[in-house]
Amino acid sequence: MIALHVLTGFLGSGKTTLLSALLQDPKGERIAVLVNEVGELALDHHLLERIDEDILALPSGCICCTMRSELSEAVERILALKPDRIVIETTGLADPAPILHGLTSDPRFADLMHVAGVIAVVDASRIETLIDAHPEVRRQLDLADRIVLTKGDLVPDRVPLARDTLAVAAPGCAVREADSGRIDSGWLFAPAPLERIRDSGTAHAWLHHTHGESSFRTHSVQLPAAARIDLIQLWLRLVTQLDGHRLLRIKGLVECSETGDMFVLQSAEHALSPPRKLARVPAGVRGVQMVLIERGMPTEAMSQVIAALREAVSATPRIEPVRPES
Repeated sequence: MIALHVLTGFLGSGKTTLLSALLQDPKGERIAVLVNEVGELALDHHLLERIDEDILALPSGCICCTMRSELSEAVERILALKPDRIVIETTGLADPAPILHGLTSDPRFADLMHVAGVIAVVDASRIETLIDAHPEVRRQLDLADRIVLTKGDLVPDRVPLARDTLAVAAPGCAVREADSGRIDSGWLFAPAPLERIRDSGTAHAWLHHTHGESSFRTHSVQLPAAARIDLIQLWLRLVTQLDGHRLLRIKGLVECSETGDMFVLQSAEHALSPPRKLARVPAGVRGVQMVLIERGMPTEAMSQVIAALREAVSATPRIEPVRPES
């Protein structure tokens, strides 16, 4: 039977980086990937830099809420390719429970695959804040069989605290640190105790899940012109400084106006990642494509954020006059 793994983790935790590393060194296995994203633009599958028939981007939407039938259809398509294993990368705001329920209760898959476990990716630099502020993080940890701690190389002094936090939030769960986004695939894909998933007391939540008060909104921006990377990175730094607690995630592909290269620019709340150049320009992707995920941003404030992005792309940022001190 084909093993299926659910890869989850909050926005900006490093899921795509981890998955990309696994695909670059699959240890002789044929790994099929389903990438779920929110927003009108699907960007994450481009970031994997291995676009072939084994990688399928699910349509816009959160599979834990509204896409269960589409997920089942996508799994059927992937199973027909006869991979060695399947990895579903969820959105950062997904609850894994409905996904697990939908897959384990579908009779079409009973003799073809088994759910081999849930992998949660956790950002070591902000795990305490995330657990307190976002209920999705607790749900992801509740159902995890293995936890991958990322970004510890950037904040090594915070790793012991992150481990202590996880020992309380996910007692008994195996935890390992990723090395520059890489992890031992043998450990990651080892069989998990499925009884703990099935007996977790979440059957009611599986059938009646909703984001409820933790609702979020996505905004997709497509601009045809290439841009200066430094100007877009400056925009990213300024808006996250002002509203990082509400701008949960910004990610985008930016075509460099000076070289024609394609760069990945992204942030997670207040934390910015350095621009990363893709090895090749994805087919059909030009200009600036950006997805912003926010929670609680007033409409006018969000309009100003997007207007500032447009100005940065046009290389004519608005400069406020300096007013003399009174």
